[in-house]
Amino acid sequence: MTAHSLNITVRFVVHGYYSLFGALLMKYQAALIAGLLAGSVLITACGPTYEVGKDAQIRVEPAKQVTFSRVKKGEVRTQPVVVSNVGRDQLRVSQIVWDGSNAVSLAVEGSDFPRLLDAQAQFALSVKFSPTNATPSPDGTIHIYSNDLDTPIYDVQVVAQQLEPQIHVVPSAEEKLIFGQVDEGASLKRPVVVTNTGDLPLEISKISLVASGDFQLTSASTLNLPLSLTNEDRLDLNVTFTPTASGRAEGDLVFTTNDPNHPTYTLPIVANSDSPCLRIQPVIVEFKPSVSVETTATREVTLESCSDVELSISGIQMASGDDVFSYKVRGDDRPLKNGESATMTISYTPEREGTNKAEFVVMSNDPLQPNATITVMGTASSNQCPTAVARARMSSASDWARSVDAAPLDTIIFDGSLSHDEESTTLNYYWNIKSAPKDSTSKLAMDNEKATLFADLAGEYVVCLNVEDSAGMMSCNEDCLKVTATPRETLHMQLVWSTPGDATPGDDDGTDLDLHFVRLLQGSDAESTTTRPEKGTWGDKGSAELLDGSDVYFENREPVWFVEGFGNELPSLDIDDKDGEGPENINLDNPSPCSWYAIGVHYYNDYAFGPSYATVRVYVSGKARFEKPNILLSQSGGFKQVALLHWDGSTARIYESIYAYDSIEQWKGQPPVLPEEIIEKAKVSAPKCFAK
Repeated sequence: MTAHSLNITVRFVVHGYYSLFGALLMKYQAALIAGLLAGSVLITACGPTYEVGKDAQIRVEPAKQVTFSRVKKGEVRTQPVVVSNVGRDQLRVSQIVWDGSNAVSLAVEGSDFPRLLDAQAQFALSVKFSPTNATPSPDGTIHIYSNDLDTPIYDVQVVAQQLEPQIHVVPSAEEKLIFGQVDEGASLKRPVVVTNTGDLPLEISKISLVASGDFQLTSASTLNLPLSLTNEDRLDLNVTFTPTASGRAEGDLVFTTNDPNHPTYTLPIVANSDSPCLRIQPVIVEFKPSVSVETTATREVTLESCSDVELSISGIQMASGDDVFSYKVRGDDRPLKNGESATMTISYTPEREGTNKAEFVVMSNDPLQPNATITVMGTASSNQCPTAVARARMSSASDWARSVDAAPLDTIIFDGSLSHDEESTTLNYYWNIKSAPKDSTSKLAMDNEKATLFADLAGEYVVCLNVEDSAGMMSCNEDCLKVTATPRETLHMQLVWSTPGDATPGDDDGTDLDLHFVRLLQGSDAESTTTRPEKGTWGDKGSAELLDGSDVYFENREPVWFVEGFGNELPSLDIDDKDGEGPENINLDNPSPCSWYAIGVHYYNDYAFGPSYATVRVYVSGKARFEKPNILLSQSGGFKQVALLHWDGSTARIYESIYAYDSIEQWKGQPPVLPEEIIEKAKVSAPKCFAK
């Protein structure tokens, strides 16, 4: 054996001496090799010890900690961990063990353990975090076992930027629960909503109403305390004020929680106050998620008058904080009456990474808070925010656009695939309906960069897109698109309703109301008081073969009405809702001149939910022309004639006409009521229709 053919690795086990002895070994390499060959080198117990062939060195990236940004319940986030061998000898990874939250799981690419890595080889470990109510935090440790002599057990912590429980009460303690002037013996109810804006569960152990007997907490009796709120839950309470004497009354609603900043949250209650009142919403403004450096984000704060005495806002000042915040206010140039408000817009333009904070003071003539405080917080990141880009089209079209002209019951497709980010190829897409027609129950069906909307009602919908990059940075912009649903038919009748006894509207269990649309005779023929089949009757579904029923409803959806001297009218019931809220709509294009029609609502089945309140709307040539809200239907079988419509060939005249029936026997088979005074009005507005 020759000296140059000997390959000896000597590794000093005692830390801190490796580099020193490495230098000595290099200096005396030849002598050491010769001595080893001759058997003349003796390493005694009193000096450092060496091992031969054990230069396996583990490297883990990230080295100390795997950090997840805020992750909502039900979401799944994955972070990679790379294990490498940076030594000269083979690294033997015998096992990887997770010690921590059940919300975390590990997955390793490739073969089972033990895993043997040659020099410079590596493999990836995936750390998956999916929070639940029971385990909202990922806290724990990854233990990696190997033959690295220095670190036989390598530990990597797993943490998340999950916020502590945070109680959020509307109205807030700063806003107070304000009751206006309430007369003795009268009663006024105000809602209180409690949510959790943190990521960890909020535990509420006690709720106390500290006030006189004039106040009553009407919802707390049904609560099973303690209770736990996730950041998707809400607690609805009601405080009722029934004064037994005149004058100012005060109290407190107190919550005992595990919020570390508010273990006891007190909501002041003020009633029968003869002083100005300022309500600020929100009082804590957070710019989250992070805002990119040298970009600007804005938030709005509402400054509302909450008393019958006018509120005057005398000024707003920044009391403390960083100059990266600025503000503008509009609507404060005059005294505000009860319910009126001014708007404060706060801008945040960070200059460098880090956290910023400021406090603004709103000065007013509210004696309880003449100098009300607004706290503003923001976090800046060097990560550049992604850009959201949205577009839309009708489901039947191929061209994308920024706005879409549709009709009720059309389906609109939204696409966000043009969104982009300079630093990330992976984006998460968040669609939302910013605004919709009153009483619309449409929801977005979302599939990553795609979303679908069913336009259930006529009116304007605004749908917006935000995107998030792989680092958890939300887009600086919110890209919004407008959809205008305009009825295409000449006459469009619409029914929606609400049922106070239905605690979960929008599910598959609710009340069933039906819209009815009856055709009467033309012109002066409608004046006849004789009940004739051809005049049109409620509930007339006619012959299934002839399609000649005079009432359009769920049992007679598409009749064919023959009008002598004109031809056929083709009305249709296009949607029939059976489980609460609606909508239902009936359409008729090109009605015959000088014709009368009647509109009614039937309470088909209350399913033990109690009274419902219906709203009927009529659109003529795409424009809203008539609305009758809050039509009370008390029980199954009830029916109300809502309106009469006269079409003179170019103009519709709609007359409110409320006639009520308690049971199906009273109205079914009867003609709509057409009062003489309404006929006389039609004669004046459309005399040609009544010429003999």
